[in-house]
Amino acid sequence: MFLSVNYVTTNGQISGRMAGFGLWLALVLTFINPPDFLDLQNAPVLLLLVSTMYSLFLPLGWSLLMSAAAVLVLNYELVPPIKTLSVDLRAHGILLIAITLVSWLLAYLMRQQKEIALKERAQAARSLELMNWSEVLREVEDPHTLLPQLHRLLKSCSRTEHQSELQSENCVLGFSEVSYPLGAALTPVQLEGFTSCLNQNTPIGPGTGRYESQTDLYLPFRGKSRAFGVGMLLRCDAKSDIPSWLSHAQAICDQMGSACERRHNALRAEKSKELARMQETRSLFLSAIAHDQRTPLASVITTATAILDQAHILSPSQVMQYAGLIVSESSQMARLIENTLSLARLTGQGVSLAIELESVEDIVSSVFQRLRMRNSPHIPQVRVEPGMRLFACNMTLLEQALDNLIDNAIKHSGVPNSVEVHIFREQGHLVFEVSNHGKGMDETTRSMADGGRGMGIGLKLCDAVAVAHGGQLKVEQKPGGGVVAQLMFPDQKTLNQGL
Repeated sequence: MFLSVNYVTTNGQISGRMAGFGLWLALVLTFINPPDFLDLQNAPVLLLLVSTMYSLFLPLGWSLLMSAAAVLVLNYELVPPIKTLSVDLRAHGILLIAITLVSWLLAYLMRQQKEIALKERAQAARSLELMNWSEVLREVEDPHTLLPQLHRLLKSCSRTEHQSELQSENCVLGFSEVSYPLGAALTPVQLEGFTSCLNQNTPIGPGTGRYESQTDLYLPFRGKSRAFGVGMLLRCDAKSDIPSWLSHAQAICDQMGSACERRHNALRAEKSKELARMQETRSLFLSAIAHDQRTPLASVITTATAILDQAHILSPSQVMQYAGLIVSESSQMARLIENTLSLARLTGQGVSLAIELESVEDIVSSVFQRLRMRNSPHIPQVRVEPGMRLFACNMTLLEQALDNLIDNAIKHSGVPNSVEVHIFREQGHLVFEVSNHGKGMDETTRSMADGGRGMGIGLKLCDAVAVAHGGQLKVEQKPGGGVVAQLMFPDQKTLNQGL
């Protein structure tokens, strides 16, 4: 809720003046038809009392004029000789002059006290308005959403007893990135004033001490470092008492500026945290690459060195064995490089996947064909739930992810031929599940399950592929030993809506 500051409303002015005229008229009628108790001794006291009362409701000039008229009526009706305006200066002249001066003095003092009371009441209302506005700004996440409220506040605070509220088209709020109301038509001079106020972080226009001849008032949304926007009150009345409400309007704009600066600082802090997280992820990524590629590379170097150093004593079968080891480790290196490149593409900005409808059976068949080509010592058991519909995916990436999960399960399996692949639907998801009966999760796998820190390139790629398809990777330890890894993708209907 926002309070609108206003010294005297139009309805209040009319009612007050009617009350003042009524009191004066009642006083005059009392003098014309005086009751028995009213005489020249107590009539002046009644006049001073009533004039003090109607001075509270009428402008000062009218109060002075009506007090003088009331003294004349008193002279005509109650001061001898009655029904004449002649007066004996010695007997009653000084009395009438004193009554007139005292009534004028009381009218002046009462009007001054009323002005002081009105200003204090207006100041209290403005303070309450600023406090409420500050509370609203402190609770909102994005201050830009409060532009309509700020628009109403700036319009209402410029309203005084000499000037009506500004029209909506005469109050424009502008930021460097957004304006309200949208599409406000500003002249080149007004745009120049907006830019100057924004850059100089200083109010411009009538009552500001800068470019006083301007008819438009520009109030910056001042923060500690810079201005975040400008409130423009167009075509202000230069004759109105602008300084009486200018400081209040600037205080409202400054509160908006402080809120914008808090949001700006919060966004900068969040961006710094995001950059720190990206740097940490990059460091972990490079460490994972070095760790995963060091082992096969060392094996290749060691085997090739053994062939060079012992070629004269090695039998052809031993050379063939070492050559096969080199080929196997080189293939592993090639797979690691392929995974690294795929992961780099998936984690880049503006990733766009080529999605097509593929058969789940074809995906599994292609992965198992790769295993046989690598002469894998263990071929997993596979179960595919019957009645599988076509699946919208990037087949190359999904095959690569499933291949990595199977290869990881085979490496860490404690029981030969214990790896199982199960594809099924569950709770609106298509699930590719790979499990083994090995020793369970080591620290690397456990870290991966807790959020992806420290996992190798293969598992990182599996997680990235799942996320790129709107799914997720889940890794859990089996109660009886071993690990279950699941690639979970949204059901076909859900996925198709996002394509």
